[in-house]
Amino acid sequence: MRGRFAFLGVPTRERRQATLPLLRGYTALDRRLVLDCFSQKEREFQYIACDHIRRTGITDLSLALRLVRTKSWWDTVDALAKPIGAAGDRQEMMRWAANGDFWVRRVAILHQLGRGADTDLDLLSAIIRLNLGSGEFFVDKAIGWALREVSRTHPMWVREFVSGTDLSPLSRREALRRLG
Repeated sequence: MRGRFAFLGVPTRERRQATLPLLRGYTALDRRLVLDCFSQKEREFQYIACDHIRRTGITDLSLALRLVRTKSWWDTVDALAKPIGAAGDRQEMMRWAANGDFWVRRVAILHQLGRGADTDLDLLSAIIRLNLGSGEFFVDKAIGWALREVSRTHPMWVREFVSGTDLSPLSRREALRRLG
């Protein structure tokens, strides 16, 4: 975290054990809980909000955008990517992919993680192409990670995409890690 945030020092496992009974009480996203957690100084509170969002989902993309832009770092941004991707349609994710904030673009790149064979390869390709040459570590890393995950179900597509695209060395290395 490079000293960016204050911490209480509660390990993930203990934090989740302590908050799970509370979070189980919510059947839908509680906006106030999320905003209250994101307003706290200590990072564990943002993690609780992300745990809540992963359990309930998030359909309010203006709230999602606000969260991505609040106390942004890879840990919370990555935790929000899949729930946001489940709510965002193709057009919305393309808008996010062209956003001036690289954390928002990272969400667009990662939003399909875990979809396996159901990954929209055309969308992923378009989002990656919008972000080529950014020179931003967290964007280049996300590109490689997204491609590496897709290589599980579409290895030939990833090989062809990597060979035909001017990826950063970091993105290329991450994309091909599983493919040898």
